[in-house]
Amino acid sequence: MSKKQTIWFINKDAGPLSEYGTHLRTVKQAQFFQDRGYDVRLVCSGRVHNTEINHVEEGLYKEEMHDDIPYLFISSPAYGESGVKRILAYMAFARNVRKAARDFTKPDIIVHTSRIPFDYAIYRFARRIKAKYILDVTDLWPMEFEHFGYLKKGNPVLNLFYAVERHLYARADHTVMSMEGCHDYIKEKKWDRAQGGPVDLDKVHYVNNGVDLAEYHKNLDTYSLDDPDLLDPATFKFIYLGSIRKANHLDSLIDAAKYLQDYPQIKILLYGNGDERPQLEKRCAQEGITNVLFKAGWTEPQYVPFLLGCASVNLLNYAPDWAPYGGSMNKMFMALAAGKPILCNVGMKYSPIRDANLGIDERLATPQAYADAMIRLYRMTEQEREAIRLRTQEVVKQYDTDVLDHQYARYCGIPSLNGKQ
Repeated sequence: MSKKQTIWFINKDAGPLSEYGTHLRTVKQAQFFQDRGYDVRLVCSGRVHNTEINHVEEGLYKEEMHDDIPYLFISSPAYGESGVKRILAYMAFARNVRKAARDFTKPDIIVHTSRIPFDYAIYRFARRIKAKYILDVTDLWPMEFEHFGYLKKGNPVLNLFYAVERHLYARADHTVMSMEGCHDYIKEKKWDRAQGGPVDLDKVHYVNNGVDLAEYHKNLDTYSLDDPDLLDPATFKFIYLGSIRKANHLDSLIDAAKYLQDYPQIKILLYGNGDERPQLEKRCAQEGITNVLFKAGWTEPQYVPFLLGCASVNLLNYAPDWAPYGGSMNKMFMALAAGKPILCNVGMKYSPIRDANLGIDERLATPQAYADAMIRLYRMTEQEREAIRLRTQEVVKQYDTDVLDHQYARYCGIPSLNGKQ
């Protein structure tokens, strides 16, 4: 048997499932490798992202047990809705991780969910202690600054950010990306070795976020919600579950809803919170849009399977040209597990929805086009719905986190220490 080894999963924005419920990827990985004989530690901010919860009221860090794994909460500053303060919080978090690490036995492996370039200090820390460094990429942050117009192409600051990104891909022991088009992204940047760049594509791997099917079905059998809007058999329910922010572009959905007012059976249920929710609620009230219902701002993860299972159609809604290299949203995989048709408004590349005919994933550029797509799904026959349910049952198997975590371990050369496969 191999000697006991320690893995630190460092992800500032992760948190206990009962408090946040996103960044499931990090939590599931920690549980997987702990089950295979590793000492694991999930290192994250004491301030739980998008909440008012702070686990570190004083001092540098605090240790707690959650989700059957040890958490190391690191002190980091609050940032509210300020983008600049959020960037500074990432930098402070990285510095404080290095300080806190002095009180612990050094890890053998670091899996770092990075927000490039602002927590680059974590990479430097891993190299200083000679730990194996695995870069986990779930968002293309330098590209998103350009995509959303925060920095223009050619801006020297943006060029610096891209240089740091290229350097990390080249120097990490392995880079694991949640986007299916990750190799295309690197090739388009001309960073791969075939084009004279420093990045070895054999060390860059695609593993998406997926869904824990066993936990999903256990929660579906155990937890339910007493919500008349969800349970109303007379309505055809389009359900959106997620953040309500600029990137989610929910104005487009509300624009489409105005074209559906002549279909009294159709209701659009929005579950989630974010800085754009108040103005969207106000808009619906002012414009008399009555088929859009704003529901709970936060749904505990164990209730999500029941909620999505009550949908007639589950919605994925984003700004145009979102996820040009593929999306790996937790809610997409949970929607797949629900077995209901899915409607996505952007026409994603590398789309399982389109590839397996599990609904509609098209660029819906106008409110009329969006409404027409919703009506097409509304008019589907029961036979067509059952066919989608059967297809999703097969497709979702490849996205089970147990399958994906085994892939992750194999790609990154992290063997089981206790013989458990």
